[in-house]
Amino acid sequence: MDPLSRTANIVPFNNPKKNVKFIATSVWVNWGNLSNGKPLKKQFAIICLKNQLQGVEVIHPLTDFILSNWKLRSYNTQRRHALNTVSFLNYLLTCKRSLGITSLCELKISHGNSYLSNLTKEGKARDTVKGAERTLTLFYVYLHKLECLPNIHDSKIIKKQNEHGNWYYESLFDPIYPEYKNSELEHVFPLKYIPLLFEISILTAPRITLGIYLQIFGGLRVGEVVSLTRSSIRQRVKNGDLLFSLKSRNMRTDIKDTSGSNYVKRPRKQRVFNINGWLNILLEDHLELYNIDADGSGALFINSEGKAMTGKSYRQYFDKVKRNFIKYLREQGNQEDILVANHLNISKWSTHIGRGTFTNLLAEFAENPYDVAFPRGDKQLTSSLSYMSKTERMRLKIEERIQYMHNEYLPQLIERKKT
Repeated sequence: MDPLSRTANIVPFNNPKKNVKFIATSVWVNWGNLSNGKPLKKQFAIICLKNQLQGVEVIHPLTDFILSNWKLRSYNTQRRHALNTVSFLNYLLTCKRSLGITSLCELKISHGNSYLSNLTKEGKARDTVKGAERTLTLFYVYLHKLECLPNIHDSKIIKKQNEHGNWYYESLFDPIYPEYKNSELEHVFPLKYIPLLFEISILTAPRITLGIYLQIFGGLRVGEVVSLTRSSIRQRVKNGDLLFSLKSRNMRTDIKDTSGSNYVKRPRKQRVFNINGWLNILLEDHLELYNIDADGSGALFINSEGKAMTGKSYRQYFDKVKRNFIKYLREQGNQEDILVANHLNISKWSTHIGRGTFTNLLAEFAENPYDVAFPRGDKQLTSSLSYMSKTERMRLKIEERIQYMHNEYLPQLIERKKT
């Protein structure tokens, strides 16, 4: 059977019941062994066809598109392209009559343009449409290599090399893009209220108080926080600052789809500043309260069941802190506090605001971009004594910058430890 025939019916365009749809999900597979002999598991994104009436999912052959392009990439990368792919396939199933398509082999560039333009009509962000366009281009290239797109001439597939020497395929599409919009995201948390945020967290979601601190004064992402184990604390440096060993750890293989929540973008040793002695106190209290994990993972952050916390759970805890923080300012604060609360209530912000605040603090005292990039973990650079001295200078500057906050808010935990 020729490639064209094999591909013709792998998308159920002729299904009269319309009870199937494409979904992106994941599987865990054994990927070698650890030094202690235990199996190393790796999560892969896959494409499935789901019968919505019976709830049955079947792995679809087009999963090969994901694995052939991103098998060795992170799960997050695989999942993003899998979601883009199933979104396009479901669009084809839904709009097959208006598109005039009865087989995947009948795909034209116009169908891709129609899908991407429809994303714009739905109000998707420009980056979302651009991301879908990149996936779609590679999907067309994949099918073209299998000789399954007779309507796409070879001349349309253009491969280029960028200034860094990396190869890429030029987009096949020219859709209607969303207009550029100013970001509504709030990237920086008001410094004056950081201690109060810790205090609210201690009262409402103590499991993540240390994590919030690591994000604000260490720049850690959510995935990096929940991937930490108790053995990740490598060593202390000057003035109580800590070095944490960051690397991806699959501690929740019992969950089918963790959305790559424990993914560490750049494995590294991350320095976290010990501001006003808070880090020592928060870490000591955290280890005292949450030192037993039920799953043997050694996770530093655990949920109420004693299992390693996922990124999803962490965000849920953070949302609880956020709601209670805004509520406190509105009910207990002065006029200025109420204005801040109203602003934070209408702004879009979540856990990543910690990393944004850390970046802002660094930028305030940085002498060059290197002083910001290194502490953030943006580049894998070799540590040196000269860098450490600069880092120490920046830590002292940050501490001076927020010293005045003791006069307004002081976390209850620190007061309790003092007495």
